[in-house]
Amino acid sequence: MVFFFLLCLVVLALAYVCLTLLFQCAGVPALSLGGRTLRFAPSGGGRGQVFTRAMGRRAVLWALGVLFVTYSVSFVYCSSYYGKVDLDIFLRAWEKWDASNYIRIAELGYDGFTLNGMHTTLVFFPLYPWMMRLVHLAVDDWRLCGHIVSCLCYVGACYVFARLVTEDFGWSAARLALALLSAYPFAFFFAATFGESLFLLLTGLCFLFIRRHRWLLAGLTGALAAMTRMQGLVLLPAAAVEYCVSERPLQKLRRRDFAGLGRDFLKKLLPLALVFAGTGVYLYMNWKVDGNPFQFVIYQQKIWNQSFAPLPKCLATIWEYIHRRWNQDRLYVLWAPELAVFLLSLASLLYARRRLPPAWTAYFLFYLVMNYSLAWPISCGRYMACAFPLFAALGRAGERHMGAGLFMIVLFAIFQTAYLFTYFAGGQVM
Repeated sequence: MVFFFLLCLVVLALAYVCLTLLFQCAGVPALSLGGRTLRFAPSGGGRGQVFTRAMGRRAVLWALGVLFVTYSVSFVYCSSYYGKVDLDIFLRAWEKWDASNYIRIAELGYDGFTLNGMHTTLVFFPLYPWMMRLVHLAVDDWRLCGHIVSCLCYVGACYVFARLVTEDFGWSAARLALALLSAYPFAFFFAATFGESLFLLLTGLCFLFIRRHRWLLAGLTGALAAMTRMQGLVLLPAAAVEYCVSERPLQKLRRRDFAGLGRDFLKKLLPLALVFAGTGVYLYMNWKVDGNPFQFVIYQQKIWNQSFAPLPKCLATIWEYIHRRWNQDRLYVLWAPELAVFLLSLASLLYARRRLPPAWTAYFLFYLVMNYSLAWPISCGRYMACAFPLFAALGRAGERHMGAGLFMIVLFAIFQTAYLFTYFAGGQVM
């Protein structure tokens, strides 16, 4: 009964956000229902600023400082657990879960590793291990290559994210959003041999080009994002919303401005189709290795028990494991955090509905739904680390209530430390 009530609220909230986006795309600022008025137009209030070199330097220095603190914590763990610290122990502590698979792909290729006759690493996208191969031209240790790629991408991602938030909402909101992003409980994956930092950088760049209406660059960077993770496709609805809000195609259609619509298609919408090319490269790798472009779907189901599941079913799975208190370790490491992150994201999405530009809200909405549409939702918290509109919304809210913002940063940091040590100890933080 409690879950049914919660699910109804979730569906209503998501439907309300979708309705808001539809009216924003149609250029309808409000709707009168009886004696009440539903407002859909963005409320404004965000004072964008020019992003200066000084701001860029601060964002880069912040990212370097976060990496220094994260790696320092790992040195403390290695020193206490192993009694000494050297490069091999340090790298071994970080080589957990998917990190090993990325290293295998970089070193051996998709067809160089099999498990029970299956090329199981095909479930991982290719761009991140290809970047590791590039670094390997100068660095021998494959594990170290992964950390170098992740660190460089994280520094770049912080710069791009700070620029995005500053240009739309100002430097004060950007600083707070950057702190929330870095303190997020699963943000330490940005420093690990995972694709999170690369995906955050590429989606941030693509979104920056979308906001500036540089459609060809948006398509190219979106293609790279789609070569990093399937969620890169979520950039397309965000771009579509940005186009609808800025170009008003419905009004052009009413005016029968077919020439204008044709120019829009050729110069703005067609370049965005490049995003599909990124996913196409991944499907081609599946076909090249196993003769089936969708072979990864089979491996996901056979090896990881993973498949698509509608959002209500995904939430029902999480709720069932929490309600049954199944496996106490997993309860506090997997299921409770997954539900908490979803509820925080949903509340932030409702807050962002009119306080963020429509393209931000669209990306946030589709990214949240896609990440929580899994039959075995064990990594949703990690995936949401790349949901930069979440942290932009929290940053804007924190500006108004600075005490609450600082409290959330401290709370995030405490949980991140706990999950980082659990990750090093082999716990199921993945």
